[in-house]
Amino acid sequence: LTNLISVMNMGLTAFVVSAISVRFVFPAVSLEGRAYWIIRTAPISLKRFLWSKFLTNILPLVLVAETLIVITNNMLGVSKFVWVLSMVTVFFSTIAVVAMGVGLGAMYPRFNVENAAQIATGFGGVIYMVLAMTFIGAVVALEAGPTYVIFMSDIKGTMVSNLEWVWIGIAFTAVAVLHAVVFFLPMRLGLKRLENMEF
Repeated sequence: LTNLISVMNMGLTAFVVSAISVRFVFPAVSLEGRAYWIIRTAPISLKRFLWSKFLTNILPLVLVAETLIVITNNMLGVSKFVWVLSMVTVFFSTIAVVAMGVGLGAMYPRFNVENAAQIATGFGGVIYMVLAMTFIGAVVALEAGPTYVIFMSDIKGTMVSNLEWVWIGIAFTAVAVLHAVVFFLPMRLGLKRLENMEF
């Protein structure tokens, strides 16, 4: 039960990261405000501009996420497998959530707001939170079953069957593909949106 709770805790940690991201990462592009024209006229590509926003935010959020998962895993006393799985999953999920925040923030910029806190309350901010929660839920759902099978085989001292290994491989491959899509697609769409925007 403790190890299963730890799997759910991965989702909770990613949710915390998403909540922080919607306030600080999603508005990153919009915070340029009326000075955005300087970015467009500067000798720097929009692609580099977006990736700079990503790199600026990724380190502190990874530190927050990994600190949370280390503290909670230590409190729960989880197994070594679940410990490693949760650390790796939270690391890549944080990267994907931050990329999604920057990309969607570029797709739905609000350069004319007077209060920066209003940026996250718009349509784009709602879309970001819905997609982030869907992504986190999908990751937890895909990893929960294989984690349970591996953990129970270790507890009972039995071997995981070949069919179960195939299922586990498919599940973790799907998680990897999902992370890649969430990482690259919003950034690409956000870049196209900024390039086609008349300013």
